Amino acid sequence: MKADTQIRQQIFRKIRRIPSEELNDLNDYLSKLEQTSDKSSKTLSFAGSWNNIDESAFEELTENLISNRNKNYRKN
Repeated sequence: MKADTQIRQQIFRKIRRIPSEELNDLNDYLSKLEQTSDKSSKTLSFAGSWNNIDESAFEELTENLISNRNKNYRKN
């Protein structure tokens, strides 16, 4: 597998060869990629947040999950 620096250099070389009229499209695409990665990192920031939860609290949450969702649905 190539190192990040090698891949970045390869990408920069390809960008230099892109015609000027295509640069806006490339910039738009890169912006979309950034937005996607931001969303992923926000979601992943919650990973492991339930690791230290008390077992009885976890069981109560999961056993009552459907009824709790139904209650909240009716409120909205």
